[in-house]
Amino acid sequence: MGTKHTILSNRDSRLLEQAVLAYGQVATTDQLGKAFEQGYARKSDRMRRISFLARAGWLVRIKKGLYLVVTDLSALAAGNVSNFVISNALNGKSYVSFANALNWYGMFDQLTKSVDAVTNARARNYRFRDTEFRFFRVKEKLFFGFTKERADGKIVNIAEKEKIILDYLSIRRNASTISLVLEKLKEHKGAFDFTKMIGYAKEYNLTIQRNLGFMLDAIGVSTEALYEIARKKRTGFSKMHVSAKTFNAKWRLYYDPGIID
Repeated sequence: MGTKHTILSNRDSRLLEQAVLAYGQVATTDQLGKAFEQGYARKSDRMRRISFLARAGWLVRIKKGLYLVVTDLSALAAGNVSNFVISNALNGKSYVSFANALNWYGMFDQLTKSVDAVTNARARNYRFRDTEFRFFRVKEKLFFGFTKERADGKIVNIAEKEKIILDYLSIRRNASTISLVLEKLKEHKGAFDFTKMIGYAKEYNLTIQRNLGFMLDAIGVSTEALYEIARKKRTGFSKMHVSAKTFNAKWRLYYDPGIID
């Protein structure tokens, strides 16, 4: 059964519009309380009205204390609020990465069922409507390489193209994602700043450096600076993914010929 929408009073309509103007279509309870001060002097009245508007469907609960503000039912039905805005609102210490960020840069054209982000805070997953919002935690020193972009009037954090590659290699490395990464490196070779990418890779461990170096060799990008770093740590070996069996002596990496060829 769908949420019932009562007719908004002129006062509530005006206050909701003010909330959107001040905070965007995703707002916290505290932000809504501030926006409602002009209409309801007492805090208790403001909180009761927020609860009423939530029950009536004009405030859609995303999680406790966080709401999607509805001022236009037709716009709500069209799903015009960016999932990136919702993701950043769910976890303010995060940035959107992986396929969603590739999509932002025009490097990925498939629909995704989730919004995946990287955080240096607690990593909790959420579901809002038909979308799952997933957060992957990294150490503080690896929480970098994102830029602030504007979506639906709000500033959201989105990974730089170069950081997306390293996020895949460090957080979600498997045969499928390695294949995807190599495909994007080949298809959009001119769009990446490989000097920046290699500079970022210096913050990662030897396994990530070996994987990146091997893949950049495969697409004809100079890896001299990266190899010099890896050469000094020349101990043991690494794997492209758990079932990789072909050995590359330069990078001391077991790789999968089926992905590279």
